[in-house]
Amino acid sequence: MRKSTIVIFWVLAIILTLTTSIYQRKTGPTNPKRTSININNKDYKLSFPRSATSTNNTITLNIAQPELKAQLIYRKYNQNEEFQTIEFENNGQNLIANLPIQPPAGKLEYYIAIGQETLYQSDPLILRFKGDVPAGVLIPHIIFMFTSMLFASYGLILALGNKKNIGRYVLLTIITLIIGGFIFGPIVQKYAFGVYWSGFPLGYDLTDNKVLIALIILLTNLPFLKKKTLRYTAIIGFIAMIVVFSIPHSLRGSEFNHQTGKVETAR
Repeated sequence: MRKSTIVIFWVLAIILTLTTSIYQRKTGPTNPKRTSININNKDYKLSFPRSATSTNNTITLNIAQPELKAQLIYRKYNQNEEFQTIEFENNGQNLIANLPIQPPAGKLEYYIAIGQETLYQSDPLILRFKGDVPAGVLIPHIIFMFTSMLFASYGLILALGNKKNIGRYVLLTIITLIIGGFIFGPIVQKYAFGVYWSGFPLGYDLTDNKVLIALIILLTNLPFLKKKTLRYTAIIGFIAMIVVFSIPHSLRGSEFNHQTGKVETAR
């Protein structure tokens, strides 16, 4: 295969991987909710978190109007409790309020009142707490998961073009997926939510289960590594890998049950 073709294939693989990764992250339930509001004839862009930690639980309104009053109204998610109110404080540049810290995987629902305006009252934002994950665990997890997607994307392009070395990228995808998803992944989950695994057969966590499904489908390629039919089974495996990793991140993820005191799967 010509060097120019190899370069084109890798560029396409990178584009496909980045597109899938960005879509997965942007559409996930923990991605910040963004909106804009006009106050006293001035427009402000606001971002509201839907994920928090014990050291990062602050809601910030980048509104520089000292006289403006705002309230953070919240309650525990799915608990049928009364909403409670916290007044935003002005720190000289922004309005800030701290949500009460919850156990890992604990959730709060909240909305905001700013002056005469109310944001998300009819459909409160849901915020999930998690533990702090060390960079030495999180970064390798992200790198290996991204690399496995990149190998799958490149392998798919090779298979569609009926090129050589398809089996090599099947193996590379499997190896990096196992390292990222089944070695570093559970460690990340343990730090974040207190459990190593909440997918099948222990639960229905969609993030865990989609990694498991991707691995199973890819492993079905192993008996065909030396056969001509590998091209077709690999296409199925690589497409399955890309499809399952396009599923929004953290959808149907871990959720703390306040009645049982256990981490379960969100319904």
